[in-house]
Amino acid sequence: MSLLFVYGTLKTGYRNHHLLGDSVLVSEVCTKARFRMLDMQDFPGVVMGDPLSRICGELFVVDDETLDSIDDLEGKWFFREEVLLDNGSKAGMYFLSPDVQHERYSVIDSGLWNNNDEN
Repeated sequence: MSLLFVYGTLKTGYRNHHLLGDSVLVSEVCTKARFRMLDMQDFPGVVMGDPLSRICGELFVVDDETLDSIDDLEGKWFFREEVLLDNGSKAGMYFLSPDVQHERYSVIDSGLWNNNDEN
Protein backbone atom coordinates (compact mmCIF):
# COMPACT_ATOMS: atom_id res chain seq x y z
CA MET A 1 0.00 0.00 0.00
CA SER A 2 1.14 3.51 -0.84
CA LEU A 3 -0.09 7.06 -0.48
CA LEU A 4 -0.88 8.79 -3.78
CA PHE A 5 -1.67 12.50 -4.11
CA VAL A 6 -3.81 13.37 -7.16
CA TYR A 7 -4.66 16.83 -8.47
CA GLY A 8 -6.22 16.37 -11.93
CA THR A 9 -8.28 13.82 -13.83
CA LEU A 10 -7.81 11.21 -11.07
CA LYS A 11 -9.72 13.33 -8.53
CA THR A 12 -13.22 12.33 -7.43
CA GLY A 13 -15.75 13.13 -10.16
CA TYR A 14 -13.24 13.35 -13.01
CA ARG A 15 -12.77 11.06 -16.01
CA ASN A 16 -9.89 8.90 -14.74
CA HIS A 17 -11.03 8.55 -11.12
CA HIS A 18 -12.33 5.04 -11.86
CA LEU A 19 -8.69 3.90 -12.19
CA LEU A 20 -8.34 4.32 -8.42
CA GLY A 21 -10.78 1.41 -8.01
CA ASP A 22 -11.19 0.52 -4.34
CA SER A 23 -8.54 2.99 -3.17
CA VAL A 24 -9.43 4.81 0.03
CA LEU A 25 -9.71 8.61 0.10
CA VAL A 26 -7.75 9.88 3.11
CA SER A 27 -8.45 13.61 2.76
CA GLU A 28 -8.35 16.69 0.62
CA VAL A 29 -4.92 18.23 1.10
CA CYS A 30 -2.33 20.52 -0.50
CA THR A 31 1.41 20.30 -1.01
CA LYS A 32 3.90 22.77 0.38
CA ALA A 33 4.37 25.84 -1.86
CA ARG A 34 7.15 24.42 -4.01
CA PHE A 35 5.59 23.80 -7.42
CA ARG A 36 3.93 25.34 -10.46
CA MET A 37 0.66 24.02 -11.93
CA LEU A 38 0.08 24.36 -15.66
CA ASP A 39 -3.23 24.35 -17.51
CA MET A 40 -2.75 21.86 -20.32
CA GLN A 41 -6.42 22.22 -21.34
CA ASP A 42 -7.67 18.64 -20.86
CA PHE A 43 -5.61 18.07 -17.73
CA PRO A 44 -3.16 19.90 -15.47
CA GLY A 45 0.55 19.33 -15.14
CA VAL A 46 2.93 20.21 -12.32
CA VAL A 47 6.57 21.24 -12.63
CA MET A 48 9.15 22.54 -10.21
CA GLY A 49 10.05 26.19 -10.49
CA ASP A 50 8.77 29.75 -10.22
CA PRO A 51 6.17 30.98 -9.64
CA LEU A 52 5.72 28.75 -6.61
CA SER A 53 2.35 27.66 -5.30
CA ARG A 54 0.73 24.88 -3.33
CA ILE A 55 -0.94 22.14 -5.35
CA CYS A 56 -4.37 21.14 -4.02
CA GLY A 57 -5.91 17.73 -4.51
CA GLU A 58 -6.84 14.45 -2.85
CA LEU A 59 -4.79 11.89 -0.95
CA PHE A 60 -5.53 8.18 -1.47
CA VAL A 61 -4.25 4.89 -0.09
CA VAL A 62 -3.64 2.70 -3.15
CA ASP A 63 -2.46 -0.87 -3.60
CA ASP A 64 0.52 -1.77 -5.79
CA GLU A 65 -1.60 -3.05 -8.67
CA THR A 66 -3.56 0.20 -8.81
CA LEU A 67 -0.37 2.24 -8.65
CA ASP A 68 1.13 0.23 -11.53
CA SER A 69 -2.02 0.83 -13.59
CA ILE A 70 -1.90 4.58 -12.96
CA ASP A 71 1.84 4.67 -13.71
CA ASP A 72 0.98 3.11 -17.10
CA LEU A 73 -1.62 5.84 -17.77
CA GLU A 74 0.67 8.68 -16.75
CA GLY A 75 3.85 7.20 -18.25
CA LYS A 76 4.06 9.14 -21.52
CA TRP A 77 3.62 12.58 -19.99
CA PHE A 78 4.44 12.21 -16.29
CA PHE A 79 6.76 10.65 -13.72
CA ARG A 80 5.98 10.00 -10.06
CA GLU A 81 8.03 11.41 -7.20
CA GLU A 82 7.48 11.68 -3.44
CA VAL A 83 6.37 15.08 -2.08
CA LEU A 84 5.69 16.54 1.35
CA LEU A 85 2.07 17.52 2.00
CA ASP A 86 0.71 20.24 4.30
CA ASN A 87 -0.55 17.57 6.73
CA GLY A 88 3.02 16.31 7.24
CA SER A 89 2.63 13.09 5.25
CA LYS A 90 4.63 12.11 2.18
CA ALA A 91 2.95 10.77 -0.94
CA GLY A 92 3.69 10.04 -4.56
CA MET A 93 2.69 12.81 -6.99
CA TYR A 94 2.97 12.99 -10.77
CA PHE A 95 5.17 15.65 -12.35
CA LEU A 96 5.23 16.67 -15.98
CA SER A 97 8.08 14.98 -17.83
CA PRO A 98 11.03 17.28 -18.70
CA ASP A 99 10.63 16.04 -22.29
CA VAL A 100 7.26 17.85 -22.59
CA GLN A 101 7.52 21.41 -23.91
CA HIS A 102 5.55 23.13 -21.16
CA GLU A 103 6.53 26.78 -21.65
CA ARG A 104 3.47 27.50 -23.81
CA TYR A 105 0.94 26.53 -21.12
CA SER A 106 -0.53 29.07 -18.73
CA VAL A 107 0.07 28.85 -14.99
CA ILE A 108 -2.77 28.06 -12.58
CA ASP A 109 -1.68 30.34 -9.73
CA SER A 110 -4.15 28.89 -7.22
CA GLY A 111 -2.74 25.37 -7.61
CA LEU A 112 -6.31 24.04 -7.82
CA TRP A 113 -7.45 22.55 -11.15
CA ASN A 114 -11.17 22.46 -11.81
CA ASN A 115 -12.28 21.57 -15.30
CA ASN A 116 -15.97 22.47 -15.31
CA ASP A 117 -16.48 20.42 -18.48
CA GLU A 118 -15.81 17.21 -16.53
CA ASN A 119 -17.59 17.36 -13.23
